[in-house]
Amino acid sequence: MGTSFASVLLNTEQIQSEQKLWRGVLCNALEDACLQQNDRKSSIYKSQAHNWILTKSDDFELVCYWAGFSPEHINEKYTKAVQGLDITFTNKQVAWAKYYIQYNKYKNARDPESKLYHKYRMEDLRKKVVLATTYVITSVFISTIC
Repeated sequence: MGTSFASVLLNTEQIQSEQKLWRGVLCNALEDACLQQNDRKSSIYKSQAHNWILTKSDDFELVCYWAGFSPEHINEKYTKAVQGLDITFTNKQVAWAKYYIQYNKYKNARDPESKLYHKYRMEDLRKKVVLATTYVITSVFISTIC
């Protein structure tokens, strides 16, 4: 997301311990969004971090404020990094993210009919994960995943 932003984020000389902690949380999310691996766990972490930053949830905004940044600034820098293809997603990463969302629906389904539907949908998405390529999606990807 740029060396100027990184130098501000990592400059901890004159800030309190609590602010260092929240900068670490923010830095961890940004690092997760930059993951390149295509395995299940990395893909899920990447999509969750991406969605967390883009949806501007209350907890994202609080973490930004506690870290000493405005959420709008972080979101703007992140969006520019995605548009500039500094942060990219592969087909396999997106497929894993969709599979994980469906898995959670299956896991949380209560009635047998719904559970069966989600199981079949999950199995279909698992096949798509296997067939997905590791090529980077070239279109601008500024929306949340799924």
